[in-house]
Amino acid sequence: MPAPERVHNEYVDLILQELKTTRNFETIYIGGGSPSALSMGNLKKLLANLKTDGEFSMEWNPEEVSDEKIQLALDFGVNRFSLGVQSLNDDLLKMLGRRHSAKTALKAFEKLNRSFNTGSCDLMFCLPNQSTADFLNDVEALVSLNAKHISFYGLTLEKKTKLPPQPEDLYPEMYLKAAEFLESAGLHRYEISNFAMPNHESKHNLVYWKRGQYLGAGPSAHSYLNGIRYYVSGKYLPWKKWVLSGCPQNGLTQDIPSLEGKEIEAIWLSLRTKEGLSLKSYEHEFNKKFDLKKAEPFIKKGWLAVNEGYIRLNGEGFLWLDKLILKIF
Repeated sequence: MPAPERVHNEYVDLILQELKTTRNFETIYIGGGSPSALSMGNLKKLLANLKTDGEFSMEWNPEEVSDEKIQLALDFGVNRFSLGVQSLNDDLLKMLGRRHSAKTALKAFEKLNRSFNTGSCDLMFCLPNQSTADFLNDVEALVSLNAKHISFYGLTLEKKTKLPPQPEDLYPEMYLKAAEFLESAGLHRYEISNFAMPNHESKHNLVYWKRGQYLGAGPSAHSYLNGIRYYVSGKYLPWKKWVLSGCPQNGLTQDIPSLEGKEIEAIWLSLRTKEGLSLKSYEHEFNKKFDLKKAEPFIKKGWLAVNEGYIRLNGEGFLWLDKLILKIF
């Protein structure tokens, strides 16, 4: 059930208290949980205290998109949307427990796409009872409405989930056919799960994949500053207590990666992107050459390609990045 309004009021106040000394950012992304669920008053209070001269993204649930909230977002500098479509099949949406219909999602997308210069739609694939044709229909429908950015992710089910089994044998087919269609439509893959028209890539998300610094706020939000990753409790009450006590450093869970951990992360994140891993940058950072012998089996398979000083995913390699990393290390 949705949280009562008093909790929304308190939550926004706590977020702003956590961010009280750092309100100006290069980019901003609000979401993970949808800010569109907030009342006009709480949304205004949140947006009024967040400042950037760069990309300012806001997540939306389709059933919560309204002309009033769109105008409010525009008034406070939001310039990019991210819409959780997930599927355009009503039966699949119902199975996932989503509150919107395909019609609502399409209507919301058209409103947002008219109002903002850029934005993204999220889709899911490999859903129980979903066919390849179902998924491709979703992708094609959004492209036909001039989507400038589409992200899609394969569903991961927890054990003992009561949902029907997934069509896992169709996972490669769904991914590869959708990727091929998007490329032909002018939405180029710049990260494994993200496709965009030129100049419509998410600048904020690129910071994550390029190991830039970022600050998270809210329960379980992760940050990466000065080479250290850290986060606070994912449960509301412990997080609230931490904020009210002044956000002490000893209340954070820290992750200081080892040299090998940094190396694995550098390779894994770089290979997710279209640029791939710069062999020169790798050598400079880790004081050794990348061992291409370990990659040779995957180069022969056509899963990896080496050219112009970079090693990149290729072909079906986009399906098997985690397997590649395990084998290389």
